[in-house]
Amino acid sequence: MRYLGISVLGFLLWGCHSESRPKNLSLEAKKRRLEQLRREVIRLQAQIQALEQELQAAEPQAQTRKAIPVSYLLLEPQAFKAYLRFQGSVDNRRVVTLTARIAAPIVRLYVQEGDFVQAGQILLEQDAEALRKNLSELRSRLSLAQTLYEKQKQLYEEGIGAEVQYLTAKSNKESLEAALAALEEQLRLAQVRAPFAGRIDGVLVRLGEMLMPGVPAIRLMSSEGWEIKVDIPESFLRLGAAGLPVEVEIPDIPAKFSSRIAVVSQNLNLLSRAYTVVIREIPAEVRNWLRPNMTVYVRIPRLVLDKAWVVPIEAVQFQDTSAYVYVARGGLARRVGVQLLATEGRAAALAGPLQAGDTLLTEGTALVTEGQPVLLVRNL
Repeated sequence: MRYLGISVLGFLLWGCHSESRPKNLSLEAKKRRLEQLRREVIRLQAQIQALEQELQAAEPQAQTRKAIPVSYLLLEPQAFKAYLRFQGSVDNRRVVTLTARIAAPIVRLYVQEGDFVQAGQILLEQDAEALRKNLSELRSRLSLAQTLYEKQKQLYEEGIGAEVQYLTAKSNKESLEAALAALEEQLRLAQVRAPFAGRIDGVLVRLGEMLMPGVPAIRLMSSEGWEIKVDIPESFLRLGAAGLPVEVEIPDIPAKFSSRIAVVSQNLNLLSRAYTVVIREIPAEVRNWLRPNMTVYVRIPRLVLDKAWVVPIEAVQFQDTSAYVYVARGGLARRVGVQLLATEGRAAALAGPLQAGDTLLTEGTALVTEGQPVLLVRNL
């Protein structure tokens, strides 16, 4: 209405100016004419203000306000989940570093990094030539002792041989058998074997190198032992539960998948005041790309609602600590107070006096006030 008054005033002034434009007037006459026009402007402004007041009193307020275009959505109750995001890491519970058990040089290396091996496969051998010679000699002695024992046994059973000779032959044979078994075990100690099937992740020694007991030789990694470990602060103690579904993201691969918690630690770390949860359900296509200590992000649900009013976060406005939204009713915006339950990404879960099918105003509500006419558009 104010813009209409200004337009009318401008039109009248233009008319007066064009009809009675002074020509060849003296300076004093021009001053008198200017004062006359100013008084005319004041009189016209008073008339315009009076007309505006009459129009506002005669017409409903809604008809004098311009409709504001806003986007909208029709409300329907939906399921909602809000998550907490924690950082974890990849681990493999079946990674071992194999060492030697005797002191001897390495004479054979059967594997290299990247090789896949089976359980029990020989990975390297140490020099055990002296053991092999002793073993050969011991087997010859055992063969002789076995023959003597059998002969003494036969004579003893026939009542011809003395019992002492029989028992001596038997003791000698059994002693050599025990010595042979011990020597064969020592020979096996000169071989480093794979305790399980997996991939050779590192060969830490060289052919011909003197290898001492306890010195790392080969690192073996299983493809079946992958797991994800996440430390959760004790303030969220109730979040961690075995079997709870979680969302896992590994940005370096990248990969996203759903899984569940397998194990929850009962111990709290004294320094970090956190407990550990373990996730072991990992898709096969993801396991092939895993490496120990990779960074992982795990989302654990902190709020699960079967039904809630789920709306875009930009539709929720605040006044002090109170939240509210606008809905369209009869072409007008109506303010409705709500309770903000939680947010997740760009979505918010609300509780309040809303109804299924309500037209919720979303984008474009910055200029909207209570009772404001609105023009509903699908997308702004």
